[in-house]
Amino acid sequence: MKLLASLSLACLLGILSGCDQADRLSSEAVAVGKRVPTFSLRSVDGSTVTSESLEGSPVILNFWATWCGPCMGEIPDLKQVADTSAARVIGIALDEGGAKAVKAFVERNGIKYTVLLGNQDLFQHFDGYAIPYTLVVDRSRKIVRIYRGPTTKESLMQDLAAMNRGA
Repeated sequence: MKLLASLSLACLLGILSGCDQADRLSSEAVAVGKRVPTFSLRSVDGSTVTSESLEGSPVILNFWATWCGPCMGEIPDLKQVADTSAARVIGIALDEGGAKAVKAFVERNGIKYTVLLGNQDLFQHFDGYAIPYTLVVDRSRKIVRIYRGPTTKESLMQDLAAMNRGA
């Protein structure tokens, strides 16, 4: 009986590790030099933004939530990047409260850049596991930089300048 339980546990662990490996394999697409994963999301203003619509200009994709302290610290820098660069700044809110909560927050904090409504499945599709999480994307939708954790206006502007030099 004990042997049967041990074998069952070993099989279960093998199956689970196989699923974990499959998840890692599918998320390998989120890497510097790879294209941004496909998506179609509603913004707080009701419009739809797709991954295909990102083509043509540099993009800063920032995953955040209204309850995330480090995310709040990034918002002033993201607002400045949106105001002073040719990059398109897009925030992807991961709040469970939905559009109403996020829209009120955006208005209260004077966020003028595009804010989309995401969810945990989308975040995992982007290989995310903690916020803030930011992708810097070039004109052809290729990822040029990944920030896992807070970033700054200075870092983002350096990334954009390097992208322009390489263009």
